[in-house]
Amino acid sequence: MEHGQSEAGLDDVRVVAVDRWTDRRRLMRQLLEHTFDPAEIAEADSRPAAIELVGRCHPDLVVLEIQMPLEEGLDTITDLHQMSPRPRIVVCSFRHDAAAVAAALDRGADAYLAKPAGSADLRAALGAPLAERAVRHRPPNERPVSPPPLRKLEPAVETEATTRRNPHD
Repeated sequence: MEHGQSEAGLDDVRVVAVDRWTDRRRLMRQLLEHTFDPAEIAEADSRPAAIELVGRCHPDLVVLEIQMPLEEGLDTITDLHQMSPRPRIVVCSFRHDAAAVAAALDRGADAYLAKPAGSADLRAALGAPLAERAVRHRPPNERPVSPPPLRKLEPAVETEATTRRNPHD
């Protein structure tokens, strides 16, 4: 099975990638596409764009860089955490000091990855909770938000993944 899709339940997942820089969103897209076979990947470059897109598209997963600057990124996590249905929130950031990691997890992030991250890191951060989610399909009148997929390239770097433990799981 390619990329562990079926055993991890990561096929047909809708994702929003959030980063203020276009080139880093492109790399994030490549990492997501190489890690599993997402149904759609939409992109946002700011907190307002991310909140609007998540509210409209109801993705299963949001992967974001919290340096928008940092406080805007943390506020984005807070806003996403309060949405319904609530997406799984994975921070993938160059900022990996203990205070930033703790703040992101306290605000509602489910997992925190230090960049650069590879596919194995992202799969580990996604874990079982995403696989257990019911897959939501877009309404017939809603257009896909994802352009054609890019080439699948494996960013080859090892990092540590920090996953938030939810006492209600």
